[in-house]
Amino acid sequence: MSFLSSVELLRSHLPTVPRGAVQWAGIVVALIVGGTIVSACDGGGEGPPPSDLEGTYVFTRFEFTVQGVDNFDLLADTLVQSQNSPRMEFFGGNATANLVYRIENSDGSSFIPGQFSTRPDRVTVDFSQASEEDRFQLLLPTVVRFQLQNDRSVLVAEQSVDDINLREYAPERYGGLSQNVNGTLRLRLERQ
Repeated sequence: MSFLSSVELLRSHLPTVPRGAVQWAGIVVALIVGGTIVSACDGGGEGPPPSDLEGTYVFTRFEFTVQGVDNFDLLADTLVQSQNSPRMEFFGGNATANLVYRIENSDGSSFIPGQFSTRPDRVTVDFSQASEEDRFQLLLPTVVRFQLQNDRSVLVAEQSVDDINLREYAPERYGGLSQNVNGTLRLRLERQ
């Protein structure tokens, strides 16, 4: 008996399954596997309730680092510092946040509003409703992902920020740059 006839004999003893059923079974398996992968990558479960973050966090680090150029320490070079500024205010009831700051030589404080969500050991703040111009003052990306540390009393972020026009941001320092740069925004906040 040849190999081909053995396969045909085996097929003749298997139940017939309509082609459509096989396709549906494949789709169901793909959805189950895909859902499992997404769940595993999502950080594994619920984060703290937004009310646990409610309060004021003051920046102790606000830097933008770029390989090959002087780094920006926005706390020292750009922002006016006081006892509680610059800061992030978190409002747990509606999961909103305000980044409150004052640029040197400006009149009064400004703020950038955002929405936040939590996962175990992290907070994601979405500033997409703020204008690009406002975010650019602080070299702030649309979304910032913070790690929660020290029993949620410290927020830390080290996040890539791409395509920054330093010549436009600080013409007196970087007027000679001809290309935009990629860098890392390094933030640290402490609960007050």
